[in-house]
Amino acid sequence: MDYEFPEKTPKPVKEILNETLSHVHSFLKENLIGIYLCGSLAMGGYNPKSSDIDLILVVNKTLAREQRKKIIDYLKKVSSKDNRIELSIVTEEAVQNPRYPIMVDLDFGFWGEALENKKEKEILSNLYTARRRGFCVWGKPVSSVFSRIPAQYHLRSVIEDLESRRKYLHENADQVGYDVVVFWVLGSCRILAFIREDSVLSKLEGGRWGLANLPEEYHSVIKQAILRYQGKKRTQIWNYEKLEAFADYMTKTIHKEWNIN
Repeated sequence: MDYEFPEKTPKPVKEILNETLSHVHSFLKENLIGIYLCGSLAMGGYNPKSSDIDLILVVNKTLAREQRKKIIDYLKKVSSKDNRIELSIVTEEAVQNPRYPIMVDLDFGFWGEALENKKEKEILSNLYTARRRGFCVWGKPVSSVFSRIPAQYHLRSVIEDLESRRKYLHENADQVGYDVVVFWVLGSCRILAFIREDSVLSKLEGGRWGLANLPEEYHSVIKQAILRYQGKKRTQIWNYEKLEAFADYMTKTIHKEWNIN
């Protein structure tokens, strides 16, 4: 099977995806409608040291339990901190008629956690992003599969996710499985960019937007998050007083401007 990837996709990532998608495709067969990338790889900001590979697969009908088990077992074998594959499978009906929360056939995280046949919120933001800036790897074009998900679904999803993760800002990245501070700082910037400008940004783009649009007193925190996201100065200690001040400011500002809009 021939798959297409964004121009800037690193060769090792292409190899991983070709192998992974071929296996998953073999489990789904004619039930598969399309394979789509969202997130940093689709937007041209992928960094092997810190970025996830976010995949959305759209199918005609709900998977059988045995199919989901085969896919989960395989993904657990190939996913790791070096191959950060996150894969969601949803039906075309769910994508065409989105609800909050949305029914997801399978949602797999690279750390090994999998949700099956559950209602989920976070994927709504991925679906929204995929429609705006996604990349079709195989199958029907994005525009013919993904319906217009309400912006409020997207915002509610990402804001609730951001709030739930704030309590982990002081946790060790190795224990949590990812750098929560980088996720939170850059994620909050791109949420505010969306509220103010209707811009759908990657984490890196969100950080750069923050440097151009947020008060200078928070620039040191944003710069450090960008450097860590790029794999630089990962051992540098956070100034947690400044970090908490930034988190307070962004939480207050996001809620205020979200309610206005």
